Amino acid sequence: MNNIKTITKLVFGVFMVASLGLSAMHGHAAGFNKTGQTDGKVYSPIKFYDVVEHTKPNEVAKNFGAPDEVLILKAPKGEMAGVVWIYRDAVLKQHGMQDARFVLINGEMKYVTLSDATT
Repeated sequence: MNNIKTITKLVFGVFMVASLGLSAMHGHAAGFNKTGQTDGKVYSPIKFYDVVEHTKPNEVAKNFGAPDEVLILKAPKGEMAGVVWIYRDAVLKQHGMQDARFVLINGEMKYVTLSDATT
């Protein structure tokens, strides 16, 4: 039993060190995806909503590229209920940029939100 706790702590420690290393290097999905068609894609608000209107849930990555961050939504019992794909600085606004968030639950796009870009 003691060996399991030690192994668990070791694995968790390695995971945390690796996460900190990737975070320090700004390692995220878009950071590793340097293809011309998905890197740095920015839309005007009108174009963004037009593309969203014609995007099926399985076409989000095709139309917007790899997300910068993916958050997992959990149900009350702890099982995965859906995901949130976050695209940083994806939409141009009058004085700056906005992040786009796609909420996908059970393979369906439930909603899309825009928020002020974080620094």
